[in-house]
Amino acid sequence: MKILIGGFIAESNAYTPQPCEIQHFTILTGEAIAKRLYVEEIAKEEGIELIPAYFASGAGAGRVAYDTFDYIQKQFLHAVKKHQHEIDGMFFFFHGASNVIDLEGGSGDHSLVREIRKVVGPYVPLAMVMDPHGNLSQEQADNCNIIRTFRHSPHTDRKEAHQIVFRCLVDLLKERREIHPVYRKVPILLGGERCVSTDEPLVSINCLLNEIEADPRIMCCSYHIGYLRHDSDKCGASVIVVPYRSEDKEYAEKKADEIYNYVWERRREFHFTGYADEPDAALEAMLKHEGCPCFLTDSGDNVTAGASGCNTYVLRQVLNLKDFHGKNILFAEITDKKLCDQYFFDKNINDHVEFEIGAEIDHLSSKVSLKGTIISKGELHNHYHDATVVGTGWTVKLDNFPVTVIVGNYPISFAERIQYQWANVEMDQYDLIIVKQGYLYPELKAMASHYVMSLTDGACMQRTERLVYKKVQRPIYPLDNI
Repeated sequence: MKILIGGFIAESNAYTPQPCEIQHFTILTGEAIAKRLYVEEIAKEEGIELIPAYFASGAGAGRVAYDTFDYIQKQFLHAVKKHQHEIDGMFFFFHGASNVIDLEGGSGDHSLVREIRKVVGPYVPLAMVMDPHGNLSQEQADNCNIIRTFRHSPHTDRKEAHQIVFRCLVDLLKERREIHPVYRKVPILLGGERCVSTDEPLVSINCLLNEIEADPRIMCCSYHIGYLRHDSDKCGASVIVVPYRSEDKEYAEKKADEIYNYVWERRREFHFTGYADEPDAALEAMLKHEGCPCFLTDSGDNVTAGASGCNTYVLRQVLNLKDFHGKNILFAEITDKKLCDQYFFDKNINDHVEFEIGAEIDHLSSKVSLKGTIISKGELHNHYHDATVVGTGWTVKLDNFPVTVIVGNYPISFAERIQYQWANVEMDQYDLIIVKQGYLYPELKAMASHYVMSLTDGACMQRTERLVYKKVQRPIYPLDNI
């Protein structure tokens, strides 16, 4: 058997002004795709030949530029057309949260599946693994044979989810039958910070999903949180249940309704994970806490969800303090590419520097005048232990303040210890670390004495009720009191 594989990942944040262009994508071809999709070992066990199509990962960023998506889609379609007469099935990781500027319908994920179907027809099995923060539609469900997402947010089960979906596809190819996911749109529109899988109601929802998925009449099932940071008719939560056989469809529909009702009854239980508070109260709580390390997440500037990482609001908050409570504070990081390109590019360790940081996109990224000494310089890497070097960071200890700032030329979220090591930052020296995240990532959470999500404004502002939508299905909770 031969299976075509590929991926397209874009979390399109419409509140980030810079479009996501081709240089912002990590492009993989050849054998690297199978490794990224975690399916090499299973394919070898099953005697399956993997045919790589294309893999483009833009992660969280602004809306995708049309020319960029057009190029990516053409690469996919070229591979599909080239191999359509030899492939038995297709396996893709399509995140689900893309939004392409000037593309009809908006969703790049939907366009890819639609155009691939035009080439191969309706009957070649297509399996798609998704991020839970991706949007679905009845059309997408009809065009796929298998859909499943990760269970957990943060996404600690990425590998497991990929392999479950791939094994489902292998099973389908061994015994061909015509199945399609049962889809239910759930009128809930909430961000990931209110839908963390270690909290209720997601804990109970996932238990129900696992119970249903264990039934031999069900191939797989999932609850999709959805994505909310662009305006689209596809935004919102979804339920997917894939029947094992076509004759199991009626049973799958009953189970889809059961999951729908279970989620809907618990809609008011969704809440901000851990401790969240308004900015002044959040900072005060971390300063007064006696243990260390403490973490404060600048949730409005959450890089993992597409923010630019350049906001200086919390930095200004800290510099205006009269009492630092003996805390040694680290900002990891503040992004200012222009500053790095024009000023920091030739600076070295022990250099004394005077500069203004702030991209001035809006009032949240206003310039701040700083003086200090560069104490280290290192590489910037994305999280999930990604070994790709994406930028450079200069760590500056400020004069006259117990504050150190990593100044970076590329936005990343310092979510794992290894990222600090790559940047040559001794994170254990600091009592309070301020990061550009929403919910705190597991590795930092495990080492935290205390942590808080600061409900700052910005591209990833957490108050869904304050966002403006024109295209989403209405009524929808919590925009409407239903």
